[in-house]
Amino acid sequence: MMLKRWYLVVFVFIVACHFAMGPENHRAFRQKNGLQTYVPPEGFLKGYFIACEKNPGYVFGPVQDFIETLGGTTTWLIEDMELERLEAASKDGKKIEYSLFLEAAFSDRIEYWVFVVLPYESADAWYDAKRAYHGRKAEEYYGETRSELERAMSQGFNINAELRFWIESEKTSLQTPEDVIMSRYKCQPVFNLGAGRRPGPAAKTK
Repeated sequence: MMLKRWYLVVFVFIVACHFAMGPENHRAFRQKNGLQTYVPPEGFLKGYFIACEKNPGYVFGPVQDFIETLGGTTTWLIEDMELERLEAASKDGKKIEYSLFLEAAFSDRIEYWVFVVLPYESADAWYDAKRAYHGRKAEEYYGETRSELERAMSQGFNINAELRFWIESEKTSLQTPEDVIMSRYKCQPVFNLGAGRRPGPAAKTK
């Protein structure tokens, strides 16, 4: 009887330690990157996004639906300096790009999805901003999908974000978030940019 009770105590201790490590990892990553909790605007959560910086293949979303497919415990975060920059721009009446971290905590790991919120209302405005930033590389990054993005937006897909990075165990994956979503999660794309239409029944994620 005493032996069984001892095993039970050890088991409870191991489980408690396992779950106690999660918040510590949260805090360490947040502190290292100057992150704080943040409530994103409703328009962003209801909007759609692409998940590949260079010639994306699909449109996903809305963002709030993507969160539900992840599971786990999710928290939105923003860098301290990014928040200051955003607040300063808002005071001047300017709309700017800014980054948000979506933290997804599971029992065995913590993931971070890095979104860039975009203030542009058309593919042309989006492309002009990218050309101002990337210069000649803008054509390489977005030239092939510019008209496709415009087509998607004309059909009611308000693409106001780009999912730029996927981080697991504090390491940024070399895979594009688009590849990760299509291979690991049940998040169906809502628009096929290459085909210029909503995906058919055969277009399923793994």
